[in-house]
Amino acid sequence: MTGSSTVPGREDGRELSRHHPIEWVRSHVTRRRGVGTAAVVPDSANDVLERLAALPLSVWTYRFDHESVRHLGPMAQDFAATFGLGSSNRSIAQVDANGVCMASVQALYRRLVEVEGELDRLRERADPADESHPADSE
Repeated sequence: MTGSSTVPGREDGRELSRHHPIEWVRSHVTRRRGVGTAAVVPDSANDVLERLAALPLSVWTYRFDHESVRHLGPMAQDFAATFGLGSSNRSIAQVDANGVCMASVQALYRRLVEVEGELDRLRERADPADESHPADSE
């Protein structure tokens, strides 16, 4: 065995798919093929952030939880309709929720860097002779 990750005899050389066995079985038994929504999958981190900002959040208690237990987050149907991700509109897969969060953090970071750059340019224009700023010494 050569240790190659391609399927033997496959001419296209595509890599062997590595699914978690339980998820593979569940996917094939239920014939899941993605959420049944017309939502277009986001194409950029900024698109994800904009959609996330508009996503309604709810507070709820599951029937099996004590009445004092509260949960916060989007409803699965709203998540599926907003992002077009996942295999069901009845639950949110952790990988999809994590991906949305990571893409949003990236978009926020890029915006922060841009705003900080603009702030530096404004400071230089306001007082080009003064190299030190009280806010920088903290």
